[in-house]
Amino acid sequence: MKKNEMHFYQLLRDFLTDYLIVKRNLSRETAKAYRQAINILRQYFCEERNIGFDQMNFACFSRSNIYDFLIWLRDTRNCSVQTLNLRLAAIKSFLKYCAEEDIELTSYYLDITSIHAFKGAKKPCVEYLNPGQLKLLFSLPDVTTKLGRRNRFIMIFAYQTGTRVQELLDLTLASVIRGDKSVRVRIMGKGNKVRYVPLLESTGMHMNAYLEEFHKGSSADSFLFYTIHGGQKTKMTAGTVDYSLKKYGKEANQIDSTFPAGLHAHMLRHSIAMAMHKQGIPISYIRDFLGHRSIETTSIYSYADGETIAKALESLEPLLTGDQPSTKHKNWKGKEQYLLEYCGLV
Repeated sequence: MKKNEMHFYQLLRDFLTDYLIVKRNLSRETAKAYRQAINILRQYFCEERNIGFDQMNFACFSRSNIYDFLIWLRDTRNCSVQTLNLRLAAIKSFLKYCAEEDIELTSYYLDITSIHAFKGAKKPCVEYLNPGQLKLLFSLPDVTTKLGRRNRFIMIFAYQTGTRVQELLDLTLASVIRGDKSVRVRIMGKGNKVRYVPLLESTGMHMNAYLEEFHKGSSADSFLFYTIHGGQKTKMTAGTVDYSLKKYGKEANQIDSTFPAGLHAHMLRHSIAMAMHKQGIPISYIRDFLGHRSIETTSIYSYADGETIAKALESLEPLLTGDQPSTKHKNWKGKEQYLLEYCGLV
């Protein structure tokens, strides 16, 4: 592959593996979303245009091609307006970066900017659990077993703190800060933005019991939530949390058919935010509690039945019972897997 033919892949690699993470300091989840957008676009060209990744170049990023891609997402894959706009934003961001790195590529970026965000009806709500459903969920783990006690605490803690699943799994014992009469949790959010969330008294009691059982003699840098592999404590994965929640969610749905199917960690985050909103907590406080950058993101909760965070949480007390690949490959043509690895797409 000629040098000029590698230019596209070099810029894509630098965008995904350096620019987003190092220069823009975006979170892992946000960078993952950008990679996903490029991967789906790659799949579109392969499946719909018979253009393999090793054949892609900037000519693929014409206005008509990208517009057709978005329509394909909408009509064939039934993607929502929000998803279409997220994919478009990721593509625009990549082309803007390319234009800044190479002025000869500016025309591609300007061409794409003429595609405006899609408009359409948005769902007027988010999926969340009501108080009765939360109590049911927290009652399902078998607390006569060590695993059951751990799983119940994870759910209670995830709900009360409103943490994203990655934030939850990144917590260490040093993240738990004890004062004279209070306990706070230091949460590292998106963009390395730190926030502090106070624990309710009941959650603090669950925390004490959990630490006594699972962390005797643990060092401060130990992960709060862990699994054991080969006799060693390892950081718990999102898959472990997801498996547990789906299991209890299925049990809850069998008991109460109104319980949302496919329970996931973000639903607990939605639930605490919605409960706070229904208690009349200002949306700006909920934004800070959740660690949102923009109040517009938090406004998804304001359609429903909008003091400080600690007071808001106290009103909810009854709910809680319980290395880069080498670039010296020759004969790149047809070596799609090498290119995918080179660009950080796998």
